[in-house]
Amino acid sequence: MKKTRPSMDVSLFTSGKIVSGSICGKHADHTANDYLMVETMQDIRLIPLKPDVRKIYIEVTTDCNFNCVTCIRHSWTDSHCHMPWQTFESILESLVLLPELDTIHFGGFGEPMMHPHIFDMLKAVKNLGVKVEMISNGSYLTPDNIERLIALPLDTLFTSIDSPEADSYNDIRIGADFNNVTENVKAFQAAKHARKVTKPELGIEFVAMKQNFSQLPELIQMARKLEAAHIIVSNLLPYDASMTDEIVYDLEDKYVMFGKDSLKTTIFAQIANMKLRTERSCKFVDDHALCINHLGEISPCYALMHTYHCYIYGREKQITPCYIGNIADQTLPEIWMDPGYVNFRRTVQENKFPSCTDCKYQDGCTYTESNTMDCWGNSPSCADCLWARRIIACP
Repeated sequence: MKKTRPSMDVSLFTSGKIVSGSICGKHADHTANDYLMVETMQDIRLIPLKPDVRKIYIEVTTDCNFNCVTCIRHSWTDSHCHMPWQTFESILESLVLLPELDTIHFGGFGEPMMHPHIFDMLKAVKNLGVKVEMISNGSYLTPDNIERLIALPLDTLFTSIDSPEADSYNDIRIGADFNNVTENVKAFQAAKHARKVTKPELGIEFVAMKQNFSQLPELIQMARKLEAAHIIVSNLLPYDASMTDEIVYDLEDKYVMFGKDSLKTTIFAQIANMKLRTERSCKFVDDHALCINHLGEISPCYALMHTYHCYIYGREKQITPCYIGNIADQTLPEIWMDPGYVNFRRTVQENKFPSCTDCKYQDGCTYTESNTMDCWGNSPSCADCLWARRIIACP
């Protein structure tokens, strides 16, 4: 498999072999009846090898015109560049091979509307008959771009607004202008009203931290006035040591309640967990999703797309990406049905990995310093993942 930089490989999860046979006479249409046979401590599993990808996140660029204090760019050395058109064409050729594909999300760790061919990309994917979403910082919602998004039509546009107040927003999203972005969003909604259309639906994303969390009820009120169809509240994942004191999850309950506005807040917004819970559930595995970065590398999730460091409850952690394959070398069905990747998804779905976040041996444990391996032998390790705890959220 092609790798443009050091990464982990889910081949370490291949503890089984591909076998042929039928289960109750039912076969996967595309593989003639291939299964991955995995021997566990309890039993032997036969996992059908099916190209049942339902959602794909495509990172068309790692460039951005903002320099937000919450951004992963403060901790990585990866290149800032656009996805080559040839790479996108390879993706496009593979998308038609996925019979259960439902949604394409243009996002990742960059501003998609900076890509010079973003509208060609959106149109090409929209022509496949799937739902198309995009996240944007809102600065490129010019009248012409708004018209083009409506004409597609894009199904959902998520816009990041981390405060309903200009000074606070500008302090968080450095290089941005609150008035410009909010006026752009208002113009976006007004253009839809003028044409009597409901798409693209508007989604608002808010990253909660100490400096803005008290403003959440006001932000939700603002989002409702803008007639946002979706309000997603995530927590901060610090990528810089200076931001570690800004986390609000696991504070006392008084910090996560809003008096008379509490009920409205929980009703109108999709809010990430504000406490560390026992339950773990991977959105990416549950949604049958995968991620493709700007160089065509395929990863299981957002967290494993790049090289960076972050802080988990104040502990510094080095993250090494995990690439299952590159779109230039293999098709998406081939990558998705790779035995190591199939077994990796099973392992994650069944929570067959430790929980570093609340482990009593956490202090002094070297496994918590990176995600390369955990004490159960998994590589990559998901044992410290705040996405699995639903503390960090994304569309």
